[in-house]
Amino acid sequence: MFKQPIIVILIALALFSAYFGAYLPFARGRMYIAALGAAQSTRTLDEFKKIFDRPLNFYSPIGDEEIAKFLGMDILNALVQARPEELNRALVEYIEPYMAKDNARHLIILGQMYSILWKEYGHEKDYLKSEKYQRKILEIGSNLPPALYGLLEIYQMSGDDVKLKEIASEIVKYWPQDEGVQKVLQRINNQ
Repeated sequence: MFKQPIIVILIALALFSAYFGAYLPFARGRMYIAALGAAQSTRTLDEFKKIFDRPLNFYSPIGDEEIAKFLGMDILNALVQARPEELNRALVEYIEPYMAKDNARHLIILGQMYSILWKEYGHEKDYLKSEKYQRKILEIGSNLPPALYGLLEIYQMSGDDVKLKEIASEIVKYWPQDEGVQKVLQRINNQ
């Protein structure tokens, strides 16, 4: 007597789970792959945005983090190629809102993007954003190497020996065998 309603409920739950847990992420992934293919022939930033808006804005309870991370990595790799500053900056500004500000992988990508922009174009706002994101990573995990070494790099390039000494000392605390960082500390201490 109670078996039939329970079976119907279980079937409905299975279908619901399959739709939200498998079909929607699969559909979103296919959209992203199609967007990657279509991006090969884009000529303008607006075309690029139109192509990637669809998979980035498609609702799926699973996959937000992955799609943004993959596109973020693609944009990060594109930044090192010779492109106009306006295009590189627009690409970073396009993906930034999709990157989770509580996800270490997303923050690493953003920190690296802004570090590249700062190295290439020298705008202090990029330096500050790179530092902000890398410091945020350290709030999530105090000894995450990409953030520690990312900060080491920007402090070396900026000539900020106070912050450089602080971060180099932190790195040596975790990895005392790092001779390169040891040399940085010796140089600062001998000044």
